[in-house]
Amino acid sequence: MTKQLACHYSVVRFAPYPETDEFVNVGVVLACPAIGYLDFKRADLRRRGRVGRFFPELDANIYSAAMHAWVDSLKNHRKVPTDGQTLNDCDRQRQREVFKTIVRPRESILFYSEPRVIVSEDPTATLDEIFGVYVERRFANAPEYQERVMCRRLQTVFREAGLLQRYLLDETIGNDDYHVRFPFVKRTEADAHPRQAIKALHLDRKNPTDIIRHADDWRNVVKRLNSYGTAPDELLFVLQGPRSAEASHVRAFDQVRRDLDHDAIPYVAAEDTPNILSFAERNDG
Repeated sequence: MTKQLACHYSVVRFAPYPETDEFVNVGVVLACPAIGYLDFKRADLRRRGRVGRFFPELDANIYSAAMHAWVDSLKNHRKVPTDGQTLNDCDRQRQREVFKTIVRPRESILFYSEPRVIVSEDPTATLDEIFGVYVERRFANAPEYQERVMCRRLQTVFREAGLLQRYLLDETIGNDDYHVRFPFVKRTEADAHPRQAIKALHLDRKNPTDIIRHADDWRNVVKRLNSYGTAPDELLFVLQGPRSAEASHVRAFDQVRRDLDHDAIPYVAAEDTPNILSFAERNDG
């Protein structure tokens, strides 16, 4: 069994105007005292767009100078052992104190978040994962995350139209043998059978195969629910199509819409708010 190690980490934040409490995550430092590991990752200084958008009036040299100074302050603490040998209790405590000293609160345009602990088999991989979440925000590119963003937008649209209260959110449709969650489900009090359901599909994928595959997954969900007699009376797919103008992406999205037409599954574009609202306003009896 691979050894599980407790790792301590803190996110480095750039806040040139402390009085506003605004900051941008620009780095991560992680320590694993059990093996004497301590390393860090910083944002690429060649990609300053995010910092520039957040603080457009700031001299870019201030950000660069602060980041270089931060890296210099950590160079002598950086240790990446490769033998995997655990330290004795005294040395572990010394490593913990080093980490605490590094991330202690201070008055500076760079400061650290509250330290956190995570269990890891590979501290280097974990450092990269944490950096990806907090600094690079890799999760924002995940299709699942984008569908949650689409659902939040729909919630806002329905709330502003006074329709959100008509829906159960993140509700299960199906039976004991087969059931699936839909983000918006409408039922009547007298009948547990779903009257209406809405599903957001993010089809802006890098690979055209993934566009068709994801749509096929949900077409098959509908077919299975129909086979059990548990499908909603009305269903709407809200589609975010590919932004790429590449021919292969366009063909894949066209194929998806033909398939949905063949299955008689209604769909609208994500930006088609009037038709989304028209669908939500009906079938309340």
